[in-house]
Amino acid sequence: MNKITIACPAKLNLNLSVLKKKNNGMHEINSQFQLINLFDEMKIEKTNSNLLNVSTNIGSSINGEKNIVYQAINELSNYIGRQVYCNISIRKNIPIGGGLGGGSSNAAGALIGVNVLFELGLSSKDLIKIGKKVGADVPFFIFGKNAHASGIGDVLIEAKSSSKKKYLLLFPQIYSSTKELFSQWDKLSEDSQNKILKTEENSFLPLFLQNNQDIKEDFNHLNDLCSLRLSGTGSTMFVMYENKYEIEKTLKKIPSKWRHSFCEPLQCSPLLTYLT
Repeated sequence: MNKITIACPAKLNLNLSVLKKKNNGMHEINSQFQLINLFDEMKIEKTNSNLLNVSTNIGSSINGEKNIVYQAINELSNYIGRQVYCNISIRKNIPIGGGLGGGSSNAAGALIGVNVLFELGLSSKDLIKIGKKVGADVPFFIFGKNAHASGIGDVLIEAKSSSKKKYLLLFPQIYSSTKELFSQWDKLSEDSQNKILKTEENSFLPLFLQNNQDIKEDFNHLNDLCSLRLSGTGSTMFVMYENKYEIEKTLKKIPSKWRHSFCEPLQCSPLLTYLT
């Protein structure tokens, strides 16, 4: 086998609470991760050259060394003691900076795909250990099942999803920086943090809306019609529903400059196909 094509799924944070900051600068969280049927497509090919190439349909801003996948393969190479060379191309359908874990899912997909393609024989436990060095959400995408997450997002307990629930995803077409929002969270007083933890399903929602006043007004209008949630640190927002008629009014009020998509829950990731 000289190449492999895999689907890398997105996830939603059905809730997200930020807890204490660790000495290493990472934050402990509580969250429920839900896989959804929105995918990036990744193709991994063996190469005769001593080069690692990572390219996307987005362009140079996230190609090569700028891509988390590049870092993931280098971490894997360090782990096995020899450099892996390959060409990786990614067709991005998951929005960048959207709070849906697209980059982390790509990193997980690359680790799993390279393990299969080069017959490295690494276990899922090995891959999770490597993935943890790359990003806090990468272990979840290797774990491949819906989960309650704690620690820095790496302590995972399998959680069943409701097959009746569907999701309307709203994309306001802006980039939301995870690093910036965590920094803003750290600057809040302890009283402010505790108040948010008591009143919000997602700790980052007030900060996200504060940073994006134009979105805040639209959010409030839509939230009057349905329960609108933020995934991760944004910018994707979503509505849970069972029947389309529940969101008819919401669909009519979505700002014209926003994109939207209908998604359904996955019980597990297609990446699990490649793990033993």
